Amino acid sequence: MEKNRNLSMAALFKQWKFAIYKPRYYRYAQRKIPCECPLCLCPYRGTGAYSFTYISEQKRLIYYDVPKCASTTVRTVFFGNDHALSLRNPKGNLDRYFKFSFIRDPWDRMVSNWKMFTTQPYRIKQIRSMTDLDVSRFEDFVHFARRTKNHHWQPQLLYLPDKLDFLGRLETFDQDFERLCEAIGVTRMPRPVRRNNTARSRYQDYYTPKLVDVVAEMYAADIDAFGFEFDKPNQGK
Repeated sequence: MEKNRNLSMAALFKQWKFAIYKPRYYRYAQRKIPCECPLCLCPYRGTGAYSFTYISEQKRLIYYDVPKCASTTVRTVFFGNDHALSLRNPKGNLDRYFKFSFIRDPWDRMVSNWKMFTTQPYRIKQIRSMTDLDVSRFEDFVHFARRTKNHHWQPQLLYLPDKLDFLGRLETFDQDFERLCEAIGVTRMPRPVRRNNTARSRYQDYYTPKLVDVVAEMYAADIDAFGFEFDKPNQGK
């Protein structure tokens, strides 16, 4: 009984300490990346489960995890998908670390979110916790996402609070992954198998001209910062 009581007290003390001394990037995400899903474990919900910035002291790496941009793959390869590494502070000046991230065409990212939240049982449960509406049609999902905040489809710039040393793109992931390994001095790193991939048509095939504009408005800052363009010859298919 006493042992269990001590364990309980230790857990409570750990929770109290985390509440008082939240890591830098956790606090940043809690302030800057809102999420309206009551079943989510992201920083905005205050669960203390993870943040969106992973730090490896051994490798001197900081990875800024943008959801739906091969994030599970990158976390697994470089951080063992250990979420505890996202709940620590950098030690000393940020210049000590190699800071990197990956981004994705926002129109493609929206299709990926729609596929995930309408085909995976737990994600469907999350959507149902946010709305009674049927968002199984892509058009309905886009308008829902426009009205509702969720960290999976928030603008990508929100996840990049610091100056980066490397920024890859999902559209050229294999080549950029090789360049990343060269930049950080990693050799013979096996090319990762993309995780959480769902079979689907090209993203352009899901859009009407109106939906192209809706997503462009949602991610205007990303489009301006990174020079994204919709593949206009396929617009309206």
